[in-house]
Amino acid sequence: MTIGVSTLGQALAQIERFKDQQVLLDMLGTQLSTGKKTQKFSGLSQDVLTSQRARADIKSLDNYVNNIDNAERRIGLMLHSIEEFKAQAENFSGLLVGFSQQSKHQEGEIVYYDDPSTPNVIEQIPVGMDSSEPTVELKTLTDYAEKISELFVDLLNQKDGDRYLLSGAQTLSQPVADTSTLDAALNTLFSEWKSETITTTDFIADIQDRTTTNGNADALTDTIVGYNSVLSSGNAKDIFVRIDETSEVNYTALATETAFRDIMVAVSYIKNENLGPVIDQVDPDTLAVVNEGAPGANADEMKDNFFEVFNALSTMVNEAIDDIDQVRFGLELDRARLAEAKQSHLNEKQVLLSIVSDVEDVDINQVAVSINSLSTQLDASYRVTALTSQISLVNFL
Repeated sequence: MTIGVSTLGQALAQIERFKDQQVLLDMLGTQLSTGKKTQKFSGLSQDVLTSQRARADIKSLDNYVNNIDNAERRIGLMLHSIEEFKAQAENFSGLLVGFSQQSKHQEGEIVYYDDPSTPNVIEQIPVGMDSSEPTVELKTLTDYAEKISELFVDLLNQKDGDRYLLSGAQTLSQPVADTSTLDAALNTLFSEWKSETITTTDFIADIQDRTTTNGNADALTDTIVGYNSVLSSGNAKDIFVRIDETSEVNYTALATETAFRDIMVAVSYIKNENLGPVIDQVDPDTLAVVNEGAPGANADEMKDNFFEVFNALSTMVNEAIDDIDQVRFGLELDRARLAEAKQSHLNEKQVLLSIVSDVEDVDINQVAVSINSLSTQLDASYRVTALTSQISLVNFL
């Protein structure tokens, strides 16, 4: 006995097949437009963990790369400031050398002393000059020092946004302030030196020393130079950047580096109002000192003492310029290490992206072929269904 299937049953079965094919067609359309197999992780079936882990690793790598990008930007700004600082310091050094090579450093004429008690002997001792007016070379040098003093402070206070870059981890604290403490301290030292309260050797030591721990109470400490309290105390913490799960890079450079400090002091020394004259200005008639120069019993000793300090200062500047390169090289090495780590992360990210693509992405060409094939099948099915739905005894006959 043959069991027949009702027309209604056939229609319902056909409708369900149409629904399945339409769902499949919609899914293929979504795949074609997005390039993805599914819009939900659950649609990846057993590959879901592979995709999630790869994506988590990519996010972690992106964080490290972002950290490195920020550090590289800051190092670039630091290097720019340091290189500009060095360039101006080299110009300053050139002016120091040029001035030291000049034969005349003070306008006016030499004033001589001849002991009246020995009329038969002409001593002609040079005791000073009749003018304290500086030469053009000295005026040029002091004017330049005055101008670059503020520039040096600005360069050491370089910022990235609201972060000071040469203040260690205390990024919200300005490293150095252009205060009057250094000028005041130098004024006192100049006064004591010219009055011979301190020797030329002591004067040089006071300028070069930056700490009182060696017993030099008159040393120009970091606080006197104008550094903030954290830097002056030596308690500034280093700056680190995390480049992977286990490694950090220290890219600290402080405004208190000896190279920067020494040049700041040298510039302040040259621009100090008590720098000149080199030799005492004296009244030619009375031989009274009108304007005090460097210490000494006569003009030659004064000049020798002046240039003993001046040459020590020039040497300090030249050594500081060499030391600036050491600071710069250290930052360049840090930047190179960051660049290497960044490239490694980018390479690893490409591998992970390939894994994600293999798991999640579809072959667009294959999807297009499937859509075309399924569309053809649906069109044929709709036609057959339309024909069968119109069957009657008349049509059948």
